[in-house]
Amino acid sequence: MTADAAPGTATDLDRELAREQAVVDRALARLEVLRAEALVRESESVRPAGGSPQAVYERDVSAQAAANRRADLDQAGEGLVFGRLDRDDGTVHHIGRMGLRTDTQDPIVVDWRAPAAAAFYRATAADPQGVVRRRTISTRSTTVVGVDDELLDASAEDALEGVVVVGDGAFLAAVSRERTGQMRDIVATIQREQDEAVRAPDDGALVVTGGPGTGKTAVALHRVAYLMYARREWYSRRGVLVVGPSPVFVDYIGAVLPALGETSVRLASLADLPELPRGVTVTGYDGPAAVAVKGSARMAELLRKVVRHLGGARHLLDLEVQRWGASVTVRGADVARRRAGVHRSSRSHNSGREAFSAALVELAWRAWERRPQATRIESDDREDFAAWIVGDPAFRRAMDAAWPVLLPAQVLDLLRSGQVPLRDLTRGLLSDEDVSALQESWRSHEWTAADAALYDELSDLLGAPPVEVEPEDDGWDELSELDERAADMGVTTHADRTARARRNLAEERDYRTYAHVVVDEAQDVTPMQWRMLGRRARGATWTVVGDWVQSAWPDVQEVRDALAAVLGKSRLRSVELTTNYRTSTEVAALAARLLERIDPALKPPAAVRSTGVEPLLLTGDVAGSLEDVVAELLGQVGGTVGVVAPYGRVAEVRAVLPTHPRLSVVDPWQVKGLEYDGCVVAWPHGIVAESRHPVAGLRSLYVALTRATQRLVVLSEEPLETLLTD
Repeated sequence: MTADAAPGTATDLDRELAREQAVVDRALARLEVLRAEALVRESESVRPAGGSPQAVYERDVSAQAAANRRADLDQAGEGLVFGRLDRDDGTVHHIGRMGLRTDTQDPIVVDWRAPAAAAFYRATAADPQGVVRRRTISTRSTTVVGVDDELLDASAEDALEGVVVVGDGAFLAAVSRERTGQMRDIVATIQREQDEAVRAPDDGALVVTGGPGTGKTAVALHRVAYLMYARREWYSRRGVLVVGPSPVFVDYIGAVLPALGETSVRLASLADLPELPRGVTVTGYDGPAAVAVKGSARMAELLRKVVRHLGGARHLLDLEVQRWGASVTVRGADVARRRAGVHRSSRSHNSGREAFSAALVELAWRAWERRPQATRIESDDREDFAAWIVGDPAFRRAMDAAWPVLLPAQVLDLLRSGQVPLRDLTRGLLSDEDVSALQESWRSHEWTAADAALYDELSDLLGAPPVEVEPEDDGWDELSELDERAADMGVTTHADRTARARRNLAEERDYRTYAHVVVDEAQDVTPMQWRMLGRRARGATWTVVGDWVQSAWPDVQEVRDALAAVLGKSRLRSVELTTNYRTSTEVAALAARLLERIDPALKPPAAVRSTGVEPLLLTGDVAGSLEDVVAELLGQVGGTVGVVAPYGRVAEVRAVLPTHPRLSVVDPWQVKGLEYDGCVVAWPHGIVAESRHPVAGLRSLYVALTRATQRLVVLSEEPLETLLTD
């Protein structure tokens, strides 16, 4: 992470990167020595052992231990060192995936599971546990690419001498050195708020809210590390899921969360969360209109209608059964009644096919049993009949007509390609404008993140493809239930449906569920995506981080309702972060004017860092001046520069601007959770107009205006003032 303000200058950062690189190089060199020794021991352990069974057993144990040791060493190289602790007694510990010592037993790296590493996860500003500075070290392969510091004990004046603090911690270090009581109070406020959130009990759901720059993401990630260490066995066994709103954001936080030497923490974007069909990846991106429709909870009802539409012929023909020269008929009306009875259950579509197959076999058997030439029935006759009829072509055609097997990708492709009567199925559910937005989105062959959530919903509705019921299976037990319902024209009781639902859900769903789920930028998780998350969090605890003021969703209450439905009856705790320590007071003042326009009752977080540079508001030819403005900004700041443009103009901006390693071009949705040293907001009126809901458009602009940590430039074809006043 680049140092964007004094006292951490670019020279300081380069020096600290080189210092940590030397430690990593030393650790990797020691690792190579240990690997070589392990290979020798492994080869020696597999030599033939003479004599007794005891000797053979001891050789095998030794060989297995040597192989395990070599495997551990082979896996330790990536992200070997990821943390550092500077203590108030002058001791320095580097934390990593495994412990390493020199030949003389001097520590090089402390294993993250060792007691000496506990403070890396447990120490907070309110309880520093003797730690002055905690550093996260980011590596790519064997190269140190970033360091980010936290000042945990600003009162340790002697220990602070000579300690360089870079990253977000640089600001806290600076204000802590100031002697004014106000600055001390600011640090104490930040520390207290964040400490409450990091250490909150994990017995339900923790909702962390706060405006831009209040450190919500840092709190969420520290909480993950803290919980993983405090309850290592529980969370390692069931896993922790950390979800961000986009792949760009996941890449960002992936460099911040320490690699814990295991795979129990999964980082995923909402687009990556479902297991999509082979060969399908999310490469497309929806505009605001399509997102607003695809993400709405109304899509769940639409998908149920689509499945029902594709789930079998409306009018069923009679089934003719011919065997041994005899022929019987199962009336289509009887088949339809049995199908209706199964439809009333809580089963997924494909699981219902198994139950319906058993019902149809029983109907055919009863017709066969009642044929005029029937003789005394032996019990084996029914099993033989069932074994025969499930392979009969006529029976299989009847099954496929009445209850076809459906796959989620197949159904979604039919929907996307226009082969489903969308306007008929959406009547009374979606407006004509909504349907047009869907059709426009699906003209592209690319899948989007919203499509991935629809695919996940279909996977839940359809269930796994069935194995047809065989006589030796317990399908005949199922028939007894169906027979009882058939006597009452297929009507089921609530108790019947509830009991079967619990069993069916346990048997059908194969989603991995996690012990703890962290959701960042929660205000922009759509209702359909909340449903997707809920399927992976049955019985889980939650950390939910967001700011409802930054939501681009047209109806914020709809998102809140979807979150409440997922959390259910979980114990709910809320923490609000109120101090903005990254956005400058100059930028925050401009954003506060827009916030008042959004909702006069809202209070912005208190910004405490001043750069002395006011936002630059330029009016004129945006496209013509954009390249010069960006070039000038790249020269003014040493770190990253972001250009935020309306979704519909991002491609145009990327075509105009040259490629630069410090430059990113994003739309208001992609910029969620990110920050830049310098930021250009282009066509702000277009950002507002692009949303189908005026207030949602203003919230999107509010997000764009709060991404800059040093310099903000707004390029507009008409005065920004028209958006800041009614």
